[in-house]
Amino acid sequence: MTAPLVTIGIPAYNREEWIAQAVESALAQSWPNKELVVADDGSTDRTREILLGFGDRLTLISLPGNSGPASARNAILKAARGEWIQWLDSDDYLLPEKIEIQLHEAGGDPGDILLSPSRIEPWGTRGPKPHWTAQLPESPDPFYLWLAFWFPQIGAQLWRREALCRIGGWSPGHLVDDYELYARALQKGLRFRFTPSSGSVYRMGRNFSWTSSKLRVLLPAHNQETEAMLAWLIQEGRMTSQYAEAAGIGFFQRLGAYKQFDPAAADRQLARYGEWIWPVLPSRDRRLLRLGLSYAQAARIKAVGKPWISRLEGLLRPLRRRAAAEDSVP
Repeated sequence: MTAPLVTIGIPAYNREEWIAQAVESALAQSWPNKELVVADDGSTDRTREILLGFGDRLTLISLPGNSGPASARNAILKAARGEWIQWLDSDDYLLPEKIEIQLHEAGGDPGDILLSPSRIEPWGTRGPKPHWTAQLPESPDPFYLWLAFWFPQIGAQLWRREALCRIGGWSPGHLVDDYELYARALQKGLRFRFTPSSGSVYRMGRNFSWTSSKLRVLLPAHNQETEAMLAWLIQEGRMTSQYAEAAGIGFFQRLGAYKQFDPAAADRQLARYGEWIWPVLPSRDRRLLRLGLSYAQAARIKAVGKPWISRLEGLLRPLRRRAAAEDSVP
């Protein structure tokens, strides 16, 4: 039986530092029947020059301007011939057997989309740190993963090309185009299958990362996508307590990101999404907030150390009880 053709698609924009490693990791895939399509999205650095150096080992699409990753991926989708598409961001890379292992683990009925755990390569000021794997729950519900903000990064996936075309491909103009695509796939009933081995490496924490540099706009965009999904689940009669829990986890994770760069925004997010977040808040967070502290103040106190938290709780609790008693006096 002939191995199905897999298209590896890489959108690239000004990635001269990393594009060669991404391309080499794609070309080194042990899967025998593959093609590599790269869309250069109007790069102004040496990205195009580096890509031309690979010659006919890849198909290079040159886009006239920086139209964004969704448009670049749609150009790749239009050119792709594969039954499956392996997407890869231009600053990430694949382990040599990623595609082969994932298709083998999927078995005879792989569905429309294969998801595997993401392997994370964290970066600090001194360079990369040891990898860790973002493990998935056993037999996970894809709706739960999406709502909880746990969906595997794009390189950890394999998409059946026909299914992706059927739902309209990528949507340009969305700040979180990957999560929007996943939401559409879920709502359109595409079949997700999970494979246990990780084979894609996602760099996290680099200051050049588009995601890291755009958090102020990406976080509210993710929240808006979640609001839309919750409204859809309610309308379809599919909302459950488990999905409410997952939504709370997702909002809480983004709340933690807010507090890193804008504590006041974190408090506004807690006020807006409190009905979802409160049930999943750690108990110590809830106690500090009930003492009258803002979320940002509570986070700063937690950073000092647990003994001080307990001491502060002990000092403030009688004051709050006294204030509550006085307010109740007619």
